[in-house]
Amino acid sequence: MVVSLKLNKFQNKSISLPSRSHPSTLRIEEQLNLIKSSSSSTPSVDNICNRLSQLVELHRLTDGLLVLPVTQNLIAFHRNTMWVDQVLEVSMKLLDICSSIRDVVLQMVERVRDLECALRRRKHHTSIQIGIANYIEFRKKTKKEAKELITRLKQSEKVNGVEVDLDNHDLPEVMRVLMEVTEVTVSIFESLLTYVSVSVSVSAPVLKLKGWSFVVWKLMHKGAIASCKEDGKHKGVVNELEAVDVSLVNILNGGEQRVEVMQMMQLRLEVMQARMQKIESGLECIFRVLVKIRASLLNIMSL
Repeated sequence: MVVSLKLNKFQNKSISLPSRSHPSTLRIEEQLNLIKSSSSSTPSVDNICNRLSQLVELHRLTDGLLVLPVTQNLIAFHRNTMWVDQVLEVSMKLLDICSSIRDVVLQMVERVRDLECALRRRKHHTSIQIGIANYIEFRKKTKKEAKELITRLKQSEKVNGVEVDLDNHDLPEVMRVLMEVTEVTVSIFESLLTYVSVSVSVSAPVLKLKGWSFVVWKLMHKGAIASCKEDGKHKGVVNELEAVDVSLVNILNGGEQRVEVMQMMQLRLEVMQARMQKIESGLECIFRVLVKIRASLLNIMSL
């Protein structure tokens, strides 16, 4: 529910603040527009990395706005309003969620590396199948974690279940800018989580099965694997991660382990690992600047 918030008892007092024409807010507005123009309904790794870089710059500009004396005076002046409460609470939530997303991406990098090593060794047919099956199971868990984080993201812009109305004319301009930055950040994080959550719908063993145990598992899930294979043909893949998933399922389904097939799969995994590391690097940069913004806000509240 969106509600309009009223100024507190000090609303009749005046205080100067950076307006839309102020250089600091103008640069933030330009960066916001740049990020919005780069959005895509089907983002690729390159698009996500580009938007993460733009987001880092946006938050650096935001931190620059927060160190201005006029901004600090304004926020300190409204310290007892829900607007400031929201800015403080959201800054902590975004830090926490950014850290969680980074952990998910790091786990993906590690799992891809492990699978790549398993394919490179190619010692046993069954061990490769087990490695692929376990990776698919991990991707299934990733999808669940990503959905949970998306739910947390959608709640991050609210304080006590209430969302601040950006169209409220009483809302101080600096607060409006900070909340718009939050909206864009949430949007990019959600886009990234949606990207990594796309996975094939195949159940794989959590335990490392061996010999006939794996054969039994494969027979039990033959229909699901075949269904996934057909989905890949008729619906098309959504992104690079799903393309790798579908290829792995095809190997699992057909037992195709020719040298050239394995080499091609290794190459795709190497590329994916490098791209996920690039995403992780972008998230690390965002996390650091979010820490700076959080520190700046806490310093203002101590004035």
